Amino acid sequence: MNKPGTLRAALAASLLGLGAWHAGTAVAAQPIIAGSITNSPPMIAYADDGKTLKGVIVDLAAAMNKHLPAPIEFKPEAFPNLFPAMQSHQIDVAFTMMNDTAQREKLVDFVDFFNLGTKLLVRKGNPEHVTDLHSLCGKTVSTVQGSIQIELVKQADGWCAAHGKPAVTNMQYAQPSDARMQVQIGRVAAFFGNSPVMVYLAKTAGGGKLFDVAGPEYQQVPLGIAVPKDKPQLRDELRKALQATIDDGSYLKVLSKYGVQGGAVKSAAVNAGAKI
Repeated sequence: MNKPGTLRAALAASLLGLGAWHAGTAVAAQPIIAGSITNSPPMIAYADDGKTLKGVIVDLAAAMNKHLPAPIEFKPEAFPNLFPAMQSHQIDVAFTMMNDTAQREKLVDFVDFFNLGTKLLVRKGNPEHVTDLHSLCGKTVSTVQGSIQIELVKQADGWCAAHGKPAVTNMQYAQPSDARMQVQIGRVAAFFGNSPVMVYLAKTAGGGKLFDVAGPEYQQVPLGIAVPKDKPQLRDELRKALQATIDDGSYLKVLSKYGVQGGAVKSAAVNAGAKI
């Protein structure tokens, strides 16, 4: 039979493990719960079984797990829910399609793992003749709620107003898949989305017969793993693990598997996002 002191010590150790990432002061025995959107191939999406997550982010997390004291496990979250979920400790981090920006760095730290920009997704054949931001005057577009792409729409609308042209209408959705669907059904002229996802969809959706990408690439800034400010140890563990995957070659191997090695970072940096 265990002595009372032994039981108290065991209970304390158990509680420490359960809450360590929240306190940011000790190595946690429990998994690192990472919130993520789950419908942005090739970065992260469900496989055909509708249950298994796959993609660049998933494979990169698996590679990082080899260098972490606790494994990363994903929890599906809509993009607008990511910050509230971190604040309420439903998730430990956000490991998803989230750009590292100066505004977001006020709330969280970012471990930057990929460079990407924004592309405009249009219907096949580009029937609305979208060529750049200035071609959107009088048109309706779609974005994801809380995304940095909303600022691009504001820029386009500002240019239109300054030149006496009709406004740009922005329809915002919680899920990227819903925003993309508006393009497919002809409700909007373009969807503002992350470049590798837009290029992938143009090549693969409907056998490559549904979408095209249009215009230049905008907002070239890093994607980062978002870590609450009160979890510096977790941030540092994630940075070291990412750097280890870069050093051992597994990082570039993951990116090359999905054809997105052009977005590779050279080293694991914290809060290196462009100030947009």
